[in-house]
Amino acid sequence: MVLQAVLARLRGDGDELLKKALRCSSADELMELAGEHGIDLGESEAVELLAFLQHRPEELTELELDAVAGGSGLVTCLLCGSTSVTYLRDRYGIKEYRCNDCGRVFGIR
Repeated sequence: MVLQAVLARLRGDGDELLKKALRCSSADELMELAGEHGIDLGESEAVELLAFLQHRPEELTELELDAVAGGSGLVTCLLCGSTSVTYLRDRYGIKEYRCNDCGRVFGIR
């Protein structure tokens, strides 16, 4: 990806340069900023980088949500690993589930 190559060219002032890049509204502005900092940025790289910097999704994708939340949110059977489980009850703060594939009942805090 072009973005990784551009980020690899950043020096110690990368954070400050990134803040300035976020304020750019066109690929030309981004190429000018890069040139001022000694970074050779082609037009196609600038267009791709600008699109990345300006991307503001309404909702997180499943991958982004997993990265933020620390997991998929799916309960898996402790014996067979199946995600086909049925919630049974909450006993003393432990959620109990039954695996629909192997039948094991297990609890998760």
